[in-house]
Amino acid sequence: MNESITLFNASLPLQEVGQLYSITIRDGVYQKVEEQSGFVKREGLSFRELENDFSQVKDVDAEGRIVLPSFVDMHTHLDKAYSLKEVPNKSGTLFEAIENYHQKAHTFTPEMIKQRVYRQALESLSYGTTHIRTHVNFELDISPQLALDKLAAVIEVKEALRDVLTIQIVPMLSDVASCTKEQYEVIQQAIDLGIDGIGGAPHLRANPEENIDALMRLAVDNGKFLDLHVDENDDPNVCTIEPLIKKTIAYNMQGQVTAGHLCSLAAMNHEKANRLIEGMAEASIHAVTLPGANMYLQGRFDQGVVRRGVTRIKELINGGVTIATASDNVHDPFHPFGRGDLVQIGLLTAYAGHLASETELLHLLRMMTTMPGRIFGLEHEIKEGAMADFVVVDSTDMYDLFASMAPTRYLFRKDRWLNGFKTVRMINDPFLEDKWKSMEAASVKI
Repeated sequence: MNESITLFNASLPLQEVGQLYSITIRDGVYQKVEEQSGFVKREGLSFRELENDFSQVKDVDAEGRIVLPSFVDMHTHLDKAYSLKEVPNKSGTLFEAIENYHQKAHTFTPEMIKQRVYRQALESLSYGTTHIRTHVNFELDISPQLALDKLAAVIEVKEALRDVLTIQIVPMLSDVASCTKEQYEVIQQAIDLGIDGIGGAPHLRANPEENIDALMRLAVDNGKFLDLHVDENDDPNVCTIEPLIKKTIAYNMQGQVTAGHLCSLAAMNHEKANRLIEGMAEASIHAVTLPGANMYLQGRFDQGVVRRGVTRIKELINGGVTIATASDNVHDPFHPFGRGDLVQIGLLTAYAGHLASETELLHLLRMMTTMPGRIFGLEHEIKEGAMADFVVVDSTDMYDLFASMAPTRYLFRKDRWLNGFKTVRMINDPFLEDKWKSMEAASVKI
């Protein structure tokens, strides 16, 4: 891109609430991010005209709408997306989901896996997500070749989409502590294919601490980060986060370990939970909450007051732990709903975590953007010199953003506008249509 583009009258709440900015981009980089003295008038398309000609857009009037760093989805399962019809889950429990998917895994061809990954990745992109970390099933116990072929299929999609979407791939390695020499060789082949991190769910194993140690050594030996499913259980006695804290410090892996779910942390007594949160902060272990899947799967055996399984979001925030919120599963036996939309996930997080003050909503926006960006390894802010990745949403304040879920969004990635997500309200009555348009026009005035 030789010419620059400018987005003006933009609201950047992560910089300063109530302040309008002008943003100039050249060669895919933020050249200028400048405060305005107030609303300005100049040549340029309005937000609502943006859809008409993406390729020629140079200057855009955001009309006070919120502009955020593009979304970063830190915990997904792209290879399982849209598999619900093939793999039902009648009880709605985690254990049936695991068992049913395992029984069907041999029937999923690499082509089927690629189609799922493409579908969910592109849907997430349409909602404003440009960075995704996906955990990929690695069914070594079924067939080493099957495990490698499926992983290669996900890697193929990652490479095909790399110009518009950055995907980190984390294979879920099971019972590594008990692997044979031959199985370790297969795991090494998987690493050599081009994965980004080491994953697993050691709390599901009979010997979780030994598996944490084996996974940690695998990560250290191969220069990879570690991203684990941790304590996805209602039982407060399930506590593998404790040995994970110890191993992180012992292996000098501070800042390179991420713990997803942490459901049992919510069921523990406050003294123990606070001690563990302090340990996570000391070890610089990142946390990811998955409110959609956890509220769906957890508490299935409770009666009366049903636990919802979401981790201690506020306590982790207040304890200084870097925490992100993410979409997890979409239309599969682990979570039959969702769509890979981080605004929708943000709304669920706000409900589940009782996040509603201005300060809390600002932190929630960071949990969808800059904080997962930090975990991902990005400099992911709207500031001069950084790569230009941002999403413009059809809302002028944070409360409306989550209340309406901003149905129209436009995404800018590196050096170009990408086709965003748009819904059109249909009203088949001239009088009502006229009133609706008048209301819309009034809503964008500063």
